[in-house]
This record gives sequence, structure tokens and C-alpha cells, in this order.
Amino acid sequence: MDDKRQSSVVTGAILILLGVGLLALQFMEGFGEAMIFFLIGGAFVVGYLFRRAYGLLIPGCILLGLGLGSVGESMFQSFGDIQGIGLGVGFVSIYVIHLIYVGKSHWWPLIPGLILIVTGLASASKDFEHLLSVGWPLILIFVGLLILAGAFGITGRKKEDHI
Repeated sequence: MDDKRQSSVVTGAILILLGVGLLALQFMEGFGEAMIFFLIGGAFVVGYLFRRAYGLLIPGCILLGLGLGSVGESMFQSFGDIQGIGLGVGFVSIYVIHLIYVGKSHWWPLIPGLILIVTGLASASKDFEHLLSVGWPLILIFVGLLILAGAFGITGRKKEDHI
């Protein structure tokens, strides 16, 4: 498909998606904010899938995660920081979607994603929050050991020596 036709298809699909979503907003109560996040985030992800532009995937997944957090917050009000968990899932989904679609991915979205998920879960339980506040240096030790194991070739992944 040539670039002009692909651009028209993406633009048309985004407009249809936004129109359907905005029409649905008129009939749905309570999920209006989440629907906006889902619509705009979905449009960015559709743009990523058509263009393979990594820059579209990032705001798309973050907005979808915020929408997921909004829906979760209205459903599970007494369970910790659902917005933070949803945002963390959005960051992790950047890594997962790019890995599935391209076959490799950047590791950076895992850092804020896992931090947001863990802290969101920690706010749900005082025991988990205490364990996390006392035991977080163990996480640093574990990550350091993984890095050292990779550097010495213990993990099984061989790095080629560049001459």
C-alpha cells in the first residue's frame, strides 16, 4: 500500500473510532473520562500499528493505562492506588506490544511500569507496604546480581566480541 493510501486509511480509521467513542459517551454514564482515554490512546496505538512509529505507541499505551485505572478506580474503590496500577500496566504494555509486533523491544518502560504497579499494590496492604519499605534494597541487590551474571556470561546469553 502506498503512503498516501495508508495515510488515508489511518486517518479514516481514527475518525471512525473517535466518532463511535464520542457517540457512546452520550449513552454511558460514569465512564466518560475513561472512554476519552481509551479513544485517544487507541487512536495512537492504531497509528503505531500502521506506521510502526514507536513515538505513537508511548502516549497510546500511557493513555490506555490511565483509562484502565479510571475504570478500575470506579469498580474497586477500596483497593489501593488503582490509577497508579493502571498507569504501570500502560508502561509495561509499551514493552509487550513492541516486543510482540517487532520481535524486540526497549527495556526502559519496564522501570516506571513495575515501580508504579508495585507501589500501587503496596498501598492496598499495610503488610506489603512495610515489606516493600524495608526490603527494597534486596531488589537492588538482585538486579545487580543479574547484571553481573550477564557480564560474566553466566546467564547463557553470549555476547560477541567486537574487534
